[in-house]
Amino acid sequence: MNPSPATPRTSAPSGKKSFFRHLGLGAGGAVENSFQNAPLGLANPIFNVGLGVSPVLVGFAMAFPRIWEIFLDPWIGTVSDRTRHRLGKRLPYIFLGLAGSLFFFVAMWWAPAGWSKPALGVWLLVTAFLFYTFYSFFAIPYAALTIEATQAGPDRIGVMSARTAFANLSQILINWLYWFCQRQWFSSPVTGMRWVGLAFGLLITGCGVLVVGTTLRRGLHLHSGHEQAAPIAKGSYRKILQWSPVRSLLAALLSTMIGFTLVGHLGFYLVAYHACGGDLKQASLVTAVKSTVTQIAAVLVCPLIGAAAKRLGKDAIFQGLIGLGVISSLSMWWLITPANPYLSMIGDLGISLCLVGFWLLMPAFLGDISDAYERATGQSCQGTLSALYGIAVKIGASSALLLTGYILVVCGFQAEMPLGEMVRPLLGMRVLFALVPALGLGLSWWAMRRFRFAAELKA
Repeated sequence: MNPSPATPRTSAPSGKKSFFRHLGLGAGGAVENSFQNAPLGLANPIFNVGLGVSPVLVGFAMAFPRIWEIFLDPWIGTVSDRTRHRLGKRLPYIFLGLAGSLFFFVAMWWAPAGWSKPALGVWLLVTAFLFYTFYSFFAIPYAALTIEATQAGPDRIGVMSARTAFANLSQILINWLYWFCQRQWFSSPVTGMRWVGLAFGLLITGCGVLVVGTTLRRGLHLHSGHEQAAPIAKGSYRKILQWSPVRSLLAALLSTMIGFTLVGHLGFYLVAYHACGGDLKQASLVTAVKSTVTQIAAVLVCPLIGAAAKRLGKDAIFQGLIGLGVISSLSMWWLITPANPYLSMIGDLGISLCLVGFWLLMPAFLGDISDAYERATGQSCQGTLSALYGIAVKIGASSALLLTGYILVVCGFQAEMPLGEMVRPLLGMRVLFALVPALGLGLSWWAMRRFRFAAELKA
């Protein structure tokens, strides 16, 4: 017999109080996105192009920490679910994660001058490993907090909309970082990244502090510290994975992450060497401008997607946005062109809107699953489910990152080769950049097409 369900939570505040609570909780989306994606987007320009480190070594340095997180995240999720502390289940780990992430994010770009290329690769590997370890201590408890401190429906979608909006705002800054690094104030982009990375890390950590402040000021940590729901039982990972909606959600996460991570870094090379003819300064400006426009559009559309999901249902909106993403990805074959380096902004807009909807709705689906499990078993599992969610994302990212350097090698690209010899490598990049994300989204659509949420989860 199942334990009695946990006592229902009190109704969420409405109006102005609800709006600011959504913003305060959602600010952590900037931390999630920035600390997860900034190293991925800057490692190749700084360590490969700037310092001459092998792209294979850079890819491994980015992939290995994510593989480690696959084993670390389940432990963090379960320990967090079972924690009983006056600050609740989540805040002690969020504090630790913020402090460690900031320190090692900054350290990553302060590689000692004069080191050999292999030694620089080792520096990247070690600092990235420690950075992503601390990042997990923030990301898993934070994701669980956004579930357990909200109610299913408009309240949760509101928080997820704010979380996604902050993530996209931070992405605007990420795509300007390399441009800032090339300003005349710095002797080189490598030197620029040291100071730009410090400023950016402090700014993003401030968003994490806003989450902590909102949680404490509004007593949201009491949801996790004093609820009647029991700690999750041993063996629950296996039980949860036996449910088909969970497997569908994880499969969609895997395919989307692999599709975009595997070839995402090729966008920099295609803009720099195909659209801008090898002019890296122009390429950094084009990339930053395109990203700014598309990310602003993404921020503005977040509340619209949330409103549409409330009115039309999450499933219908999700499927429509996936279709938009597939079409936009395929169009990049024609849109990345020397005739107009900014033309690919059209495809970027479609892909951006697709991914905004994807990352907004998937946590909402996860929250539905969490509520059902708690109703059926009386056990809280937000951390455990968030760990599974994170594992799927990191398996997809790490498996793809292991191959990113080899993709450049297979295509035949070398940063020092003359532009006239890059015709064949760039052709291969263009094919992969258009097809692989479209394939990943197609598999995601297939995985979620039969996603149906059951009212109760069988124990």
